[in-house]
Amino acid sequence: MKTLKTRIYSICAMALLLILASCQGRVKLTVLGEDSSNLQAMAALKSEYERENNIKIVFHPNTFEDAWNKSIQDFRHGTGLYDIVLQYNFSLSTFVRNGYVYCIDDLLDMMDPKPNTSFEQDLFQKAWKEVGWYYKDPSNPNSDEIQKIGYPFAINTMLLTYNKKMFEDQDMQRAYKAKYGEDLVVPTTWEQFRNIAEFFTTSNTYGICMQGAEGGWLYYEYCNYLYGMDGSVFDKTRGWEGTLYTPMTITSPEAVAATKFYRSLKPFNKGNYTTVDATEQIRLLQEGNVAMGIVWSDYLYEFDKYGENFGFAPIPGNKSAIAGGSFYVNKNSKNPQEAIKYIMHLMQPKMQIELAKRGLSSPLKSTYNDPEVQKISYSNALKTSLERGVYMFEAGIEAEIVSQVITNHIQRLWRNDNLKVEDVLEQIKQEIDAGRKEAHKNL
Repeated sequence: MKTLKTRIYSICAMALLLILASCQGRVKLTVLGEDSSNLQAMAALKSEYERENNIKIVFHPNTFEDAWNKSIQDFRHGTGLYDIVLQYNFSLSTFVRNGYVYCIDDLLDMMDPKPNTSFEQDLFQKAWKEVGWYYKDPSNPNSDEIQKIGYPFAINTMLLTYNKKMFEDQDMQRAYKAKYGEDLVVPTTWEQFRNIAEFFTTSNTYGICMQGAEGGWLYYEYCNYLYGMDGSVFDKTRGWEGTLYTPMTITSPEAVAATKFYRSLKPFNKGNYTTVDATEQIRLLQEGNVAMGIVWSDYLYEFDKYGENFGFAPIPGNKSAIAGGSFYVNKNSKNPQEAIKYIMHLMQPKMQIELAKRGLSSPLKSTYNDPEVQKISYSNALKTSLERGVYMFEAGIEAEIVSQVITNHIQRLWRNDNLKVEDVLEQIKQEIDAGRKEAHKNL
C-alpha cells in the first residue's frame, strides 16, 4: 500500500511539474480596449485559441476615456504593458507620427509561414482607409503615398434606434397622420425625424434622447447631424488627412442650417444633456418612454435582448458615419509575432461571424450575409449604414482640438437660447484654426 501511495504521489508531483512548466512557457498577450461589445466578443472566444496555441490572453476592458489614457501613457513611457491596443481612428496620427506602433507590412514580415490575407478584399474598403491607413511619411501630409497601419478590429457607425411600441401604436398613427398629413413611419428624412420628435413629446414621453456629454460623446453625435445634412468641419476626404491650409467649412450655410436643426431638438430631449454619454443614453431609452435615439453600433448588442421593443435603421438622409478603429501592435511589445498571429486569427471570416454573433461590428462585408448574423435585430441596418458610410470624424493631429472646441461651444449654445448659431460657429472656426496652427507648429 505504501508503495502504491508513493507511486500516486510521484505521478501527481510529475503532473504538477509538467503543468507548471507548461504555464511558465506560455506567452502572455495583453489586450487593452474600450469595454464595449467588440472587446467583450473577443474575450468570450479566447479559450480555444489559448489552448491550441499554448498562450494566455489577458483583456483589459476600460471606459472609452480610460482606454485612451492608458494606451497613450504606456506608449509615451515605453513601458510595454499592452501588446495589442484597440483604439479608434482619432489615435492614428499620434500613434504613427511618434513611432509607437508597427505597420502591417512590418508585422506580416515577421510571420513564417506567410499568412492568408485574402480577407483584405472583403473589408469595407472606404472604412478601412479611414481607420487603418496613414501617410507613409508622417512628416509629409502633402504626399499621396499611404500605407496600411492596422487591420480594423471593428467598423462602427451610429444607428437610428426607435421604440417600436410607440411607433406601432394605432392611436398614435392616426393622430400623427391627422397632424402631419403622412403616415407615421421610421424617418428617412431629417424633416420627418424632427416632426416625430416633436409629436412624441408630451408630459410623460419624449421624442429623442441625445448625447451631450464631454469626452467625444457630443462631438460624434453632433457630426451625424452636421455631415448628414451636408455640412462639414473641413473640406477633405478622410478624417486623418489635411494640412494647415485645408479649408474650413464649419461656417458654411449647410453647417449653419444643420446646427440650427440640432438645437431645435432641445424641447424634445430626455435626460440631463451635458452628462448623457452612450451608456446613460441606452439606460434612458430602455425606460420605454423615448421615441428615438442615435446610438453607437457597438453598444447595440445590449439592445438585442429588447428586440420586440426596439427597431433599428440608418440615420435619416443618404449617408452614415464611418468610425471604428484598428488593432495596434505596441513597438515595445515583447511578443509582436504572437500579437499579429492572434490578430490574423481574429480577422478570418469564420471567426468574424462568431464575433458578430456576440456583438462585434464586423469590418468584413461577408459577415452580414451569414443567416445567423442576419437574425441579430440591428444587423441589416448596420450593413446598410456601413455600405453608405463616409468620413465625419476628425482623426488628424487636430482631432482632439476639434472635438473639444465643438463640444464646448455646442454645450454653450444648448444652454443659452440667446446665442446666434452663426456667431458660435464663427468662434468654433477661429478656435480650431488657432489650435491647428499650434499643433502643426509643434510637429
